[in-house]
Amino acid sequence: MRRGIGVRALLVVAALMSGGCSQVLHPNPAPVADREWPRTLATAQERAGRGEFDAADSLLGQFARRHQGSHEAGEAGFWQAMFRLDPSNRNGSLAVGLATLDAYLANPGPHDHAAEALTLRRVAAQLDAANRLAASASVAVHEPATPPNRPASDTRPDQRPPDANADAEIKRLKDELAKANAELERIKRRLAQPPGKR
Repeated sequence: MRRGIGVRALLVVAALMSGGCSQVLHPNPAPVADREWPRTLATAQERAGRGEFDAADSLLGQFARRHQGSHEAGEAGFWQAMFRLDPSNRNGSLAVGLATLDAYLANPGPHDHAAEALTLRRVAAQLDAANRLAASASVAVHEPATPPNRPASDTRPDQRPPDANADAEIKRLKDELAKANAELERIKRRLAQPPGKR
C-alpha cells in the first residue's frame, strides 16, 4: 500500500516538474497587439502606397480601438497622421493631420517616432501658415483694381492694384511651400524604409 502511495507521489511530482519545464520551454505568448501590429502596419502602408488612404486609416483605427491602451495602438496614431498629411491623400488635410500628431505626442507612453512626429509637426505647421498667407495674398492680388471713373487717389489701400512686392511675396510663399513639401516627402521616404536601414 505504501509502495502504491509512493509511486503516485512520484507521478504527481513528475507531472508538476514537466509542467514547470514546459513553462520554461514555452514562455507566455506575446500579447495579441504585439503579434498583430507588424502585419497591420505592413498592410496599412501597402494600401497607402497604392493611394488607398481611407482603407489604411480605417485599418489603423480599428486596430487602435481593439487594442486601446497598448503601445502599438499609440503608434497607429502616428501612422494615421502620416497618411492624413500626405499631399496625395484627397481626404487628408493639414488640420486633421496636425491634430492627429498632437494626440500622438500627448500620449504619455513611449513613442517610437517622437523625433519624426515633432519634425512633421513643424513642417505641417509651416505648410499651413504658408498656405494661409498664399491664399490671403492671392485674394489681395485678384481684387478688382480702381474703377475707370474713380481717380487713383480716391482708391482705398486694400483696393490698390497689386505691386511688385505682392508678387515677390507670393513667389516667396510658393518657394517655402515647395521646400516644406520636399521635406515632408523626404521624411515619408525615410519612414518607409525598414528600421535597420535608416
